Order: sequence, then structure tokens, then C-alpha cells
Amino acid sequence: MTTDIFTTDDASGFELDPRPARVLVFGSHLAFGSVGLNAGLPVYDEARIRCAAIPTIVLSNLPHYPSVQTVDVSAVWITASLRDLAAAGLLAGIEAVAVGYLASPDQARAIAAWYRGLDEEARPPLILDPTFGDADVGFYTDPAVAPALRESLVPLASVLTPNLFELAHLTADGSEVRPVDTNDVDAIARRARDLPTAVDADIVVTGVHPADDQIANVIVRAGALELMAGEEIPTSAKGLGDAFTAALVVALLSGSPLLEAVDGAGARVRRAISGGS
Repeated sequence: MTTDIFTTDDASGFELDPRPARVLVFGSHLAFGSVGLNAGLPVYDEARIRCAAIPTIVLSNLPHYPSVQTVDVSAVWITASLRDLAAAGLLAGIEAVAVGYLASPDQARAIAAWYRGLDEEARPPLILDPTFGDADVGFYTDPAVAPALRESLVPLASVLTPNLFELAHLTADGSEVRPVDTNDVDAIARRARDLPTAVDADIVVTGVHPADDQIANVIVRAGALELMAGEEIPTSAKGLGDAFTAALVVALLSGSPLLEAVDGAGARVRRAISGGS
């Protein structure tokens, strides 16, 4: 539904925050909770980066509580919203597109169609956090999102940040999903290189356990492999991947090299787990 009530030739004067958006973010939004946009936007705010944030689903709270209310966001709404933002010139300063939780395969295809429609020479990098599940809870969205991401958004991404569960499903051979050995860094790298990414895409596999009491990120690049490990902080909190990806985007926009950006994003997440903001 659209409306022209209260429209004006220059609505920008009504904005309390006149800064242009630098990042376009897609993800879930909760009335109360610290996942999805709720986890990522504070990281951008901390860095004084304004975002255009498009919700892919709206929830009252985490679905693990006794009850939850949801509002579905259609791919049609997302496409129309992107059109509105572009028509108003509100995406003109976008320096990165960050895609997180998606509720349906159609959303993945809609975002990919919009992104492919941008000038290929000028379009901002797409950072894809394929947020559809984890080993301890399985899928927390429609399982059909995984193949839709593989077909539509993975080939367009400059940086991907899958966990091991997501990597396994994104590299599934047909209907067969082969688990990824959490301790075998070389095997993880081989699976990451099976992703149908662009040749120069960078893949950061999160939540790897190279040894007892260690947690690591495996960075897979064309012809290179890096492991960044630290002491694991026990936690059952969700939203860590959302915060990590936001911190990674912030660091990359500041000009940090990828390895430095991954290290800084990991430190930002560790601070959040330890009780920092």
C-alpha cells in the first residue's frame, strides 16, 4: 500500500538526522530482542554510520519465548520499498549492502534482482551473512532460503560470513547435506571454495573450533587461507553473527584490510559477550 498524504517536493527537511545513509541493511526486526537489525544497528550507530534498514520479518520477541507475534514482509513490499528509497535519492550515498536474515526464498530473489539492476561498475559491495540456521537449533527460517541464497545472492557477494551449519547447506550436493568437520580447517576451506562465489570474493567462516576451548574464524580468499583464533567465551546468546557482520562492515568502510577487519569484528563480539555494549 502506498500513500501520497503529506507528500512534499523536499521531504528531507523533515529528517531529524540529516546524514545520508551509508549502508543498506536487510534483516529481522524485533520489538524486544538482540538479534537481526536489533543487534547490528547499534554497532553502526556506535560508529556514527547511518543505515537504511529494511526488515525482512517483524516479531514481538525471540520465537523461543512462550509466544511470539510475527508480521510477514513480502518480497513485493521489499521491492517497492527499494523503489521508494531510490526515487527519493535516499540510496545515493550507499557504500555497502549487508544482507542478513531472510524469511523466504522470494526475498532473496527480490534483493538479487534489485542489486543486479544497479550499475555494475558503481554498485556497492554486497556483504552476505546467510542467516538461516545453526548447529544447535537447526533451521530458524524456511529451509528453502538456503538454495535461494546459493542461486541468487552468493554469486553477487563480495564477502560472505557463514557459520558451519550454513556453509554445509550452501554447499549441499542436491538434497544431500554433508556436515563440515568443525576441527578441520583445510576441509572447511575446501568447502568454502565450493561456494559459487565470484573469483575475488572473501569468505569468513565463523564459529570454527580448531582446538578445545578455542573459537576461530577461517578466512578463505583466492589462493590464501588464514585462521584467527582466540579463547572461547561460553555463551548461548544469539545475534552474535549479526553483530559480527555489522562490525566487519564498519571496519571495511573505515579502510581496514580484511584480516584486520575480521580481528576487530571478533573483538567487538567478544566485548558484547563479556557484558560491554
